[in-house]
Amino acid sequence: MEDKLKEIYEKVTDVFFGITKKMDDMSERIFEETGKKINIKLIVLGVMLVIFVIIFVKSFLGWLWTLL
Repeated sequence: MEDKLKEIYEKVTDVFFGITKKMDDMSERIFEETGKKINIKLIVLGVMLVIFVIIFVKSFLGWLWTLL
């Protein structure tokens, strides 16, 4: 069981670091072409955080509504 979890962890980290590398490459390419520094990772992380907060608040309010 530990070996399976270790494999899953390694695959997830490989995918995550691959995605962050792609985002760094995109940011670098945008900088080369336009001369403007745009942090793609920050934008994507911010959007994911907002979506997570919206889902969390919606589920919390739904749970609270059932208690009333």
